Amino acid sequence: MGLLQPHAGHGTRVRQRALIGLPLRTFRSGRQESSGCGCAQADDLVIVTARPSEGILEPFVGPTPNRGGAQPGGEASMRTAVARTAGGVFLAPLMLAAVGAFAAEAPPSSTVLPLNPVALSVPLAPQPFAAGDGRTHLTWEVQALNLTRASLQVQSISVWAADGSRELLQHTGDAIPGRLTALGDWTQGVSAIGPSAGATVWLDLALDAGESVPAALETRISVVGEGVAASDAVTRVVTPVDMRPARIIRPPLAGDLWGVLEACCDASNHHRRGQRSVDGHFVLPERYAIDFVQLDRDGELYTGSNINENYYGFGQPVFAVANATVVDVYDALEDVPPGAALPPPSLPQAGGNHVVLDLGDGVWAMYGHLKAGSIGVQVGQHVRAGDVLAQLGNNGNSDLAHLHFQLMDSRNFALAQGLPFVFDHYVLVGRMDIQADRIDYAARPGRMRNRLPLTLSVVDFPLLRQASGDD
Repeated sequence: MGLLQPHAGHGTRVRQRALIGLPLRTFRSGRQESSGCGCAQADDLVIVTARPSEGILEPFVGPTPNRGGAQPGGEASMRTAVARTAGGVFLAPLMLAAVGAFAAEAPPSSTVLPLNPVALSVPLAPQPFAAGDGRTHLTWEVQALNLTRASLQVQSISVWAADGSRELLQHTGDAIPGRLTALGDWTQGVSAIGPSAGATVWLDLALDAGESVPAALETRISVVGEGVAASDAVTRVVTPVDMRPARIIRPPLAGDLWGVLEACCDASNHHRRGQRSVDGHFVLPERYAIDFVQLDRDGELYTGSNINENYYGFGQPVFAVANATVVDVYDALEDVPPGAALPPPSLPQAGGNHVVLDLGDGVWAMYGHLKAGSIGVQVGQHVRAGDVLAQLGNNGNSDLAHLHFQLMDSRNFALAQGLPFVFDHYVLVGRMDIQADRIDYAARPGRMRNRLPLTLSVVDFPLLRQASGDD
């Protein structure tokens, strides 16, 4: 189950957190300029970014250090544009002031520019990862704000390589409500953005094997509405692709027939679309989260009477996915009967009994809804990949025995942005057919390496020996 509801939480401010209303601006620098976080060289990409400890914006220049591995092709990646103010609110004009020395790179005031009715922003740059369907996926969101007093009908949503060389994705007509939702309700698909209102565009791009990943993506939204000139109808926002490789980890479970629920990517579920404000920060902690349930060959979750102990997954060992340090342990809740009403949303109880591991390089792993009394590690303890941390349980925001697992960019799961990951090994044995209440088994199980299983997959996790020292 999802860990959180739209509910105010507590905790320290998250460094480099993107906020609604942040238009991504990039500049090509043709000269050296000193800045607080680097020096621009000819043709460096300059991205407006935030100081982690201050409520100000600064230009960030050029490539950044890796997080979690070497770059594909040996090239460094660009950091996404992010912004934060001390009060947790960001207004677009502040960003223009922040670019300072790069103002000369903007076109002259005599340039004809569109006066778009919609403002677009990208909370987190997409990061490519390999998935179990054999394709490379990129997943991101665009926040759209209607700055007019009229309702705007969305005609099309498209994604292009930022150099304009190819259109990668397009949604029109009846497909729009499946990609556009009311800003505060991911279940409410819409085809128009109301006056002075907002909406979220949910984008999932799958590239076939051999198809190159663009360095940057341009999202275009075309609207019609009262007073909107044709020349202003298309609003564009460009975001660089985060080329850092997705973190490779061990599976958190072992054994056969694990169902992958509420997971990535091209899906409407409470993980993928669970955006919220926590302590004033826009976050989507569960963007790539998975709820794991164990099944039998017929797709059943339990045998006999409907009690926790009869669920195939209940009490199964949960493993460290990498060499790591335990930074958080919460073990205050009793397991609840299956089907029990969910408790009122609160933090940290929503995640149930949980463990958070620091995997290094700004990546943390969170394990939720662990069996009461089963956690066998403590804060500060160093664990190795394959070590048993706890057992699978049913507590917190949960109504059946399952493991909630995610990677994120903060030690606090409520304040984090969800990050993509891939498992170093698993076997794809089939797919759950929810309507028919069965498993459609693959004719030939597929052995996967360094891929993320997609939602409704059924996988086996062969148990490997403990790591010898490397993640």
